[in-house]
Amino acid sequence: MTEEQYLSLCEKYLQGNCNAREEALIKSYQNEHGLGEDDLVAGYTIADKERVKQLLYNKLQASLHAQQTRVIGMRRWVYAVAASVLVFLSVGIYIINTRKSTSVIAKVNTPARQKDIQPGTNKAILTLANGKHIQLDDAKNGVLSKQGNSAITKSGNGIVIKNGSGNALADIALNTITIPRGGKYNITLPDGTHVWLNASSSLTFPTVFTGNQRKVAVTGEAYFEVAKNKAMPFKIDVNGKQVVEVLGTHFNINAYADERTITTTLLEGSVKINYQDKSTLIKPGEMAVNTDGSGVTVKPADVDEVMAWKNDQFVFNSENIVSIMKKISRWYDVDVIFKGDMAKINFDGNYSRAKGLSSLLKNIELVDKVRIVTEERRITVIAK
Repeated sequence: MTEEQYLSLCEKYLQGNCNAREEALIKSYQNEHGLGEDDLVAGYTIADKERVKQLLYNKLQASLHAQQTRVIGMRRWVYAVAASVLVFLSVGIYIINTRKSTSVIAKVNTPARQKDIQPGTNKAILTLANGKHIQLDDAKNGVLSKQGNSAITKSGNGIVIKNGSGNALADIALNTITIPRGGKYNITLPDGTHVWLNASSSLTFPTVFTGNQRKVAVTGEAYFEVAKNKAMPFKIDVNGKQVVEVLGTHFNINAYADERTITTTLLEGSVKINYQDKSTLIKPGEMAVNTDGSGVTVKPADVDEVMAWKNDQFVFNSENIVSIMKKISRWYDVDVIFKGDMAKINFDGNYSRAKGLSSLLKNIELVDKVRIVTEERRITVIAK
């Protein structure tokens, strides 16, 4: 039996029109999916109407997403949700306490919800050396700019810089690609290096690499796959605070201005972190952490968590709510306000960055540590 057929039978049952065979089908479907009304409604009466209303609404959200994502901190709830809530919320809720062989009926309306906030998309602004701005998400595929013997071309959801012959120092021009909140983009540099940029990030790059080094500057978060060239080390100025130096390797840099730390996580090859007058080497699977200018320390990295953004995922491993909401703010382009002490409020779980925001916030609320209020694009997180 499909979910649609099940819901149709539930509605028929609420109207008192189900025969014995149809009632058996309903029970069979609920048993097959690990669902039962006793777990949901035992012990509640009409006096608990508002409490039940919120509980059922929250349980509905958990039911909708339990099969799609590892719900944040909610493993103990997953199998307690009755699928019939889908019908109850639309036509009124019948709360049946079968253990006492009596029935109590309470009509509960669906809480008013605003239009869901959608996830980020591929968008960026390219600022050329001459000051011209190009909105990349609106631009057509093809050549965007020619600078000397170099050309900047849009291809799909990224840009590519290609060099012609006869480049000279006079041809060098610095351009910047800026990713707004709610955006992401990728770029292929003139040496073949690939860079993926997360929301609220930027990369400044030349149209051609010359001399004995390849140098770019980054803010925010970026993942690099650097083309190998032993004669020309690749150097990244990170927020003007440290320099990452490589020959050819894969690594991630997180350096948002509103974060206390700069992290460099190595996936492949080797990386040298130059900070003040010291250099620190890290190996694959390690993370270099520079906290508030106190120096660089090295620790094992959770690569899946670090690379989640590039794979269109959120991964939270006992992560503080403030850190989580910063990621949500950048990706969904929303403002976040905190009320109360958030210091010890942490969460576990993962969630697709390709989905709307409302269900993610509902899942966070279900852990019962915070209450979240959404008004247009402003989110208030209230500690309980």
